[in-house]
Amino acid sequence: MQARKLYYFYFMIARSKSLVLFILIVFLSPYCIAQKWHTQTDSLLMAYKKAAIPVQKVKLLTDAVAIFLLQNPDTALLLSNEAEVIAESSGNDTARAMAYAAKSAAYLIKDNDAMILEYALKGLKLSERTILPPDVLASLNRKLGFVYRNSNRFAESVDAYKKALAYSTLSHNVYDMATTSSNIGNTFNSFNQYDSALIYHNKTIEFARKAGFKDIIVRSYMQIINSYNGLQQYPKAFQAVADMQPYLNDADVTQVTKGLVYTVIASLDMRHGDKHHALAAKYLDSMKHLITHTAPGKENLINYYLNRSLLEFSLNHFDSASAALEKYDELKKIHDDEIISGHAQELATRYETGKKDARIKDLDQQNRLRKRLLFGSFTACAVFLALLWWVWEQNKKIRKQEGHLNYLMKELHHRVKNNLQIVSSLLNLQSARIDDPLAQKALMEGQHRIEAMSLIHQKLYQTKTTSRVNIQEFIAELSENLMHAYGYKAHNFNLQLQVAVKELEADVAIPAGLILNEVVTNAFKYAYKNVANPALHISLQEQANKLQLTIGDNGRELTEKAWKYSTSFGRQLILSLTQQLEGAMQLTCDNGSIFTFTFPVKPA
Repeated sequence: MQARKLYYFYFMIARSKSLVLFILIVFLSPYCIAQKWHTQTDSLLMAYKKAAIPVQKVKLLTDAVAIFLLQNPDTALLLSNEAEVIAESSGNDTARAMAYAAKSAAYLIKDNDAMILEYALKGLKLSERTILPPDVLASLNRKLGFVYRNSNRFAESVDAYKKALAYSTLSHNVYDMATTSSNIGNTFNSFNQYDSALIYHNKTIEFARKAGFKDIIVRSYMQIINSYNGLQQYPKAFQAVADMQPYLNDADVTQVTKGLVYTVIASLDMRHGDKHHALAAKYLDSMKHLITHTAPGKENLINYYLNRSLLEFSLNHFDSASAALEKYDELKKIHDDEIISGHAQELATRYETGKKDARIKDLDQQNRLRKRLLFGSFTACAVFLALLWWVWEQNKKIRKQEGHLNYLMKELHHRVKNNLQIVSSLLNLQSARIDDPLAQKALMEGQHRIEAMSLIHQKLYQTKTTSRVNIQEFIAELSENLMHAYGYKAHNFNLQLQVAVKELEADVAIPAGLILNEVVTNAFKYAYKNVANPALHISLQEQANKLQLTIGDNGRELTEKAWKYSTSFGRQLILSLTQQLEGAMQLTCDNGSIFTFTFPVKPA
């Protein structure tokens, strides 16, 4: 039963990252009741305190992590950290690999691809010198497949998942075999390779049948329906619906799974079934019953109300269709606005046309001449409405293209941020293997520059537009991150921020952010030696289309002469970026160093 709960979690992550927290909330209460997880974890932690062998301690901690992942992710991360400390001190590669697998799972909950990748690779690196248990290798490869899939590295994702399936087979873990096979099928589906997806979803059903994992069977059939839908082999999709029937009402199938399946079947029947749509009506009624007794999930509700509106519309039940569309609009809000508007407009047009037709018929009975006049008016109105409809359709296409482009840009910035985080992590790993202090210092400086650029891209995909950066949040996060990186805390460092500009264009914010990173980094590195009360002041003001960035410290190290004749890379980078922005720089060294940069900016 516990294995099945974990399967739901990994399955929904594979569908969409944004559903992870929702699925955790949905399953939290029933899982606590059914599994008595408090008792289980207490028992594991008591056994951990009594264990004497490090490998046993790590194994007990990682077992507790697997339970806490669904209940308290922060506790799971703390336990995995403790497991890592014990494993590292023991020098046992098997213990290390188990701890790394647990940490990668904890970071998966935190949606941190860079850390998932780091610990998965560290664990797999150990297999080059030590024979590790197959179940541990399977877990590490699954995490690797997950990260590669998120990065659109399709071939590497499939390869990692296939290795995980092979190791799960060696360990005779039927549950892991079923879930890993399902991950492979889902990956193929995501990249429209439906024939390959069908092979692995059928394998998943074979594995799940052996152990009686009914929920996995139903979800696999649902993916098979999606595969046949993609191949446009609709009779086979309906056959998969029939094959699923014996399992669908089983008590082991969760309400969320049922909700997903009901909406998938209804959607299939509405688009490719007969004109009566009996199958859609049946399962939408089942979905309605499910809604009244449980919370089947937001996405299921959205799909339900959309398919319900389509069904009612096909039956000419316009009032019911309109009510369903209103509920769908309430839940969906921003997404698919053009679909909602299209159906609402179509209902309104039909209603108005019906009223006009009835009026014309009534007037025809009263007076033939009036009928001809009204008919001419109606024709002119129809032409006008056709023109309006054409204009509306063109505007809808433009809005759709703009929305799609905005989404792609946000996705691009997100992926750039993730890739920069991976580079930063690799630099961090590399610095740990280098003994030369100068080399370590150079790598650390490079890491800070990469993290500054990563933070810029993070702000780009977090704002409503993809061309402007929230510079207030960026300056605050960057300065605090650097303060902590160089060992200062809020109680022993006076950090003053006066940022009057909220947003900047990306082509100004990126070089300005790098300039800020260089100057602040130099201040933390050199300015505060023998300074009792270190302080840093950062100001950003805008007047008359001029942007003024001021960075001041109370150090004694820097002089105007030393700066003028310095040949450091940081100085060259600052001057180059200032020139790139067509700006000017001024340095004043009096009881500290004050850098003042002035840049021209375009009005927002």
